[in-house]
Amino acid sequence: MNAPAIAGRREHSVPARSASASALPHSMLLVEKDPLLRRTVALTARTLGIAHIHEAASQAAACRMLGERTYHGAVIALDFGERRYAQYDFSLLDDIRESSEPSCRDMPLAVLVEHCDAVLLQELRHRKVTRVILKPFRARILLDTFSEFISQRQAVAMRHA
Repeated sequence: MNAPAIAGRREHSVPARSASASALPHSMLLVEKDPLLRRTVALTARTLGIAHIHEAASQAAACRMLGERTYHGAVIALDFGERRYAQYDFSLLDDIRESSEPSCRDMPLAVLVEHCDAVLLQELRHRKVTRVILKPFRARILLDTFSEFISQRQAVAMRHA
């Protein structure tokens, strides 16, 4: 993954999948391997009118999706990638923060991890991650996170208006 893949995106260039999804003004990205969790969160968020959740099963898929549209926030599950048990894969977070698109670069981010120590927390702070969610967790935690991201983006928009 690299920042240029994200940099060339067009605002909302992907058509909405359904009428109910297009009625929701906020788009969020959820990057998580577990399809049941992704689907549950996406359907619940849509039903509650919180946001349209775009699902990615991998960081590579998320990178492609970030190149296609703008998101109001993202929750990204970190995994060990190919460096199993050595360190987390921060490449997607780095691509987002190094993007030439200000809306992507400044997007609120949360991560899903199994455990978090001081070293990991420092790495996440360096990448301006605003929330760390420890696994296992309830789907409601993700819904609350997406709602918080929407509030943050609205507050920023109000300040710039």
